[in-house]
Amino acid sequence: MKDETVISVSNLTKSFDDLIAVDNINLQIQKGESFALLGPDGSGKTTTMRLLCGILTPNSGNIIINDIDISKHSEKSRQQIGYMPQRFSLYENLSILQNINFFSDLYSVDKETRKKRIDEYLEFSRLTPFGKRLARQLSGGMRQKLALICSIIHNPPILLLDEPTTGVDPVSRRDFWKILHRLLAKGVTLVISTPYMDEAERCNRIGLMHRGKILLVNTPNELKKQTTGKVIEIKCSEPHIVSELLKKDKSIISAQTFSDKIRVLLEDKVELQDVVSTIESKGVNIIDVREVLPNLEDIFITKLAK
Repeated sequence: MKDETVISVSNLTKSFDDLIAVDNINLQIQKGESFALLGPDGSGKTTTMRLLCGILTPNSGNIIINDIDISKHSEKSRQQIGYMPQRFSLYENLSILQNINFFSDLYSVDKETRKKRIDEYLEFSRLTPFGKRLARQLSGGMRQKLALICSIIHNPPILLLDEPTTGVDPVSRRDFWKILHRLLAKGVTLVISTPYMDEAERCNRIGLMHRGKILLVNTPNELKKQTTGKVIEIKCSEPHIVSELLKKDKSIISAQTFSDKIRVLLEDKVELQDVVSTIESKGVNIIDVREVLPNLEDIFITKLAK
């Protein structure tokens, strides 16, 4: 089946005074896929999401949502989109059911359809027993589930989620992704911004974003193949000392400490034994050293180092 483009972004730029938040990005997202915008804080992810849903107006460029130019038909395009902002933006003094009904009214969801969807969404999000609980009394994970329900109550074909699991506990993150996979199975197109590498790897494709630019777009597996250099893990007696030592070596792209291990990204020309010799010359005992497969973070670091 031929791919169908549902989001088309051309030469999109947005600045705030002297700050260029989104810098001439181009993007095509296909129907039914999950796409992650991956990048650190300040990379332009949130601004991009707000542009896609029409909250912000670009300085230049075009956004087409399901063949609708959002600059010309903003209201019509919003019916195609469910948007969940980074910060919880629902009504604290309303209950779960009251919040959902409010958004159902906002999107003119008829009462019969509304009831079926509310029952279904509360059940698969495991919020059914808490329908009368006020939003301000909910845990972080429950708040995110409620916000998600409110963003999809009008059954939009495209869902934009801006860092939806930031600050949420691991169990709630897992539950949240179960809900997202269920929506994907129904054909919903998902665009999610995230700073989490493991979360981005759940998506079909990833756009690596930094300083307003999209550096690379590809599947997680294809991105990993684009790593230049080697990745090694070192287990030693003085990991923090070794990490600082390696960072001073210009042939070392990065060195990060995780408990008693150091993950080191080397230039291709560097031999593993040379690194071992450097460490041992400082009297540090190496317990284990091995070459490992690159992850998305290695890709990102490699790209930024160029």
